[in-house]
Amino acid sequence: MDFTRELRGVTPPLVTPFTGTEGETVDHDALADVVAHAVEGGVVGLFPNGTTGEFASLTAAEREAVVETTVANADGRPVLAGVADTAVPDVLSHADRAADAGADAVVATPPYFHAESGAGGNRAFLERVADGSPLPVFVYDIPSCTGNPLSVDTVAALAEHPNVVGAKDSSGDFTGFCRLLRETPEEFVLLQGFDALLLPSLRMGATGGVHALSNVVPEAFAELYRAVDEDATERADGIHEAIGGLFDACLDHGFAPATKAALCERDVIGDGRVRPPLREVDPETIAPALSDVTRQ
Repeated sequence: MDFTRELRGVTPPLVTPFTGTEGETVDHDALADVVAHAVEGGVVGLFPNGTTGEFASLTAAEREAVVETTVANADGRPVLAGVADTAVPDVLSHADRAADAGADAVVATPPYFHAESGAGGNRAFLERVADGSPLPVFVYDIPSCTGNPLSVDTVAALAEHPNVVGAKDSSGDFTGFCRLLRETPEEFVLLQGFDALLLPSLRMGATGGVHALSNVVPEAFAELYRAVDEDATERADGIHEAIGGLFDACLDHGFAPATKAALCERDVIGDGRVRPPLREVDPETIAPALSDVTRQ
């Protein structure tokens, strides 16, 4: 698959809806509704089992089932399955399950809890993942969650691995992202994961973005991408500003809870519950910022 072409646009890190008194069961019907909503809104790819999907609160079997449901409803969009874990064999086990479920690629973070203790630690970890993965690998930098940032030098080195095809950068470091644009091969896919940096990143040449709020307002993100492509500066700026207010709400309340609340407000799902330690958000809290985007 030519990910450079296929991922030119926005890819949502899908929420994982739950049902049951304590959210003990994945609601696959609701997940299918989220995927359908995103596809109809113009997303180019789908990313189950990411941070917004609460992957760390899912069992291995639940992760695999989430990928299966996503693939079954993807309507031809590439599926990038999250496989983050702290031991290489566990990451590769998730990758094998994702391949069996029909995913097109996997997304791997450096390990969390233990950060690299010296230069080259993260590179060694992710190279072993890439060596053993049955699917192409995207590396994922999200130091706010892993406590273990990927340096530009590490990502640039990993870009030379034949099975590493791209990176999702949620570091919030725009200077570093621009360095990656300069220092990685042209065919290496660079996806901006920080909503506030999406517009400038696209203007600098990013392939696309991975944004929690594209679960909720995929049409706004798709229109933003079109506006950039058509050099419609005023239109792009207006959409980006509106998305920014909703992004701030996510920063305040957490991306999975706030995204689920917004999906409830749009009647895409009926239950915004999350698993502990996350806490549910009242949809009315998100409504004002959401209305700013939907009016665009």
